[in-house]
Amino acid sequence: MNALIEDLDGPRTAQQELFYDLEDASAVIGWSVVELTALAAGGHSSDAAALTKVCALLTAQQQKLEAYANEVKAQRINRSEAIG
Repeated sequence: MNALIEDLDGPRTAQQELFYDLEDASAVIGWSVVELTALAAGGHSSDAAALTKVCALLTAQQQKLEAYANEVKAQRINRSEAIG
């Protein structure tokens, strides 16, 4: 993991790594919501209501991750060393 991090325009601090990990997770959740919403709206699934509920739950989690990322960026949450 360290080699991967260092190849991205220099080494990242543990704080930066945490911030980008949270942003990446949020982006993946956002993409999932878009895809699931399209499936539910397409009428191809008999579980459209369940997909809609999953999307709402994922959106709530995405918002939490974005808030955590903002706290990391503002240095209200700190990580002193990288994991992994």
